[in-house]
Amino acid sequence: MDNAVLWDEFRQEADEHLRALDAELIKLERDPASQDAVRRMFLSAHTIKGGAAMVGVLLMRDLAHAIEDVLGVLRDGHQQLNGDVADLLFSAVDVLKLQLASEGRSDDEVAVARLIQTLGELAVSLSQPSPRPAPPVVVPRTIGTGPRALLVEDSPTVRMLEEMLLTDAGFEVDSVGDGLEALTRALAGVYDLVVSGIEIPGMGGLDLARALRAAPSAQHLPIIIMTSSERAADRQRAAELGVDELIRKGSLGRQRLVEAAQSVAQRRTM
Repeated sequence: MDNAVLWDEFRQEADEHLRALDAELIKLERDPASQDAVRRMFLSAHTIKGGAAMVGVLLMRDLAHAIEDVLGVLRDGHQQLNGDVADLLFSAVDVLKLQLASEGRSDDEVAVARLIQTLGELAVSLSQPSPRPAPPVVVPRTIGTGPRALLVEDSPTVRMLEEMLLTDAGFEVDSVGDGLEALTRALAGVYDLVVSGIEIPGMGGLDLARALRAAPSAQHLPIIIMTSSERAADRQRAAELGVDELIRKGSLGRQRLVEAAQSVAQRRTM
């Protein structure tokens, strides 16, 4: 069979199963004891895994397999779905959608690989009789260094300005332009603050916040979201996700960013 035809068939089937995963996950959030929803999700993930293997999209195959592993633990009754697990599964499904839209390509394979690893660790943790969150992997600091901030912004001009503001607030700043890469770095546990634009490639700022709040090592990591259009829906979702500040860009926003960052630095010092 022609490769283009094979891919088109896979794309249509995978798209249906990704929509099914979203719908069933919403049902499962409402009723965490629903084994029917878990079984349907498991079947969808398994189908995507098999199709991705057939068309040679190995990263999609491995990510679908990792989702399947987590669902397998839920299906076997070891644990019920909770909010953190649901958020991580939603994030994984979103990444699968991005990969499908780009015909299996990924701008940051390292970030996707880290997500696969996180799902694998979650499956192992959930399968334990008395699961405990895995301790965060922390890169040792040099004695005397200041707080570290991760800045996520794809506009070079905005990034340069916000880097300067954070540096003036006393932070050592690492900058990235992609949400998936930011998730990988933040999960390493070496940052005291994440500042992200709301609309960035790979994974938007609010989706990044959701994924971080689902990870034990980043549940209390301060997060500031910068936006050019402060919509009421974004503010509500940011509050639900536990975002510390949603700040509108501009001169007043820059002042608020400095004040919020300084507050984080002071709390760390105390």
